[in-house]
Amino acid sequence: MLEELLYEEESSTLDFKGKQYNFIGGDEPQKSELLKDILAFANAWRRADAYILMGVKEIKGSKSEVIGIEYELDDAQLQQFVNSKTQRPVIFHYKTAIIEGKKVGVIHIPVNKRPIYLKNDYGKLKKNVVYIRRGSSTDEASPDEVAQMGLSELSPNESIPTLDVEFADVKDRIQLGKVLKLKTICLSVPEEKDIPEARYCNKQAL
Repeated sequence: MLEELLYEEESSTLDFKGKQYNFIGGDEPQKSELLKDILAFANAWRRADAYILMGVKEIKGSKSEVIGIEYELDDAQLQQFVNSKTQRPVIFHYKTAIIEGKKVGVIHIPVNKRPIYLKNDYGKLKKNVVYIRRGSSTDEASPDEVAQMGLSELSPNESIPTLDVEFADVKDRIQLGKVLKLKTICLSVPEEKDIPEARYCNKQAL
């Protein structure tokens, strides 16, 4: 499957990096580049999983070139780094794969609950700002986009709640089904002129 991605262009589900992220020994601005990309894909409008391939150079209009990486990153360290800075956990995984005989770094980001943002400023990134992937670029989400994220479809593990109503005879404890047929009588009130006057009489006992 990863080999097939080489024939695709960068999008809201795919990004190519010619080199490994400067995470080990990098300063905050350098590490924030990795953090920004992960957040942007996690917040992107998509239905499919997203991938960041490190050690692959994009070739516009052609198959991307596999360059390979010199060193690997540690998934546990990345998990701790990212999720210690966000207001909710980000689901992602880092691994390496051999493509065309070369080692490539792969960050796999499934669909997440959104929005996800930083609790505090870090490097080039600002707290409470939602970064989002649009096509092949990363930007700050607009207030309308952030609002729509909260109203978007539920995750695959959730379902939309439904309410069923059924009638019953409480006294006799009999289920009457979900549909009731009622027989009614329509009564009309006569006009005031047609209502006879009330007469009162006193009867004396004989």
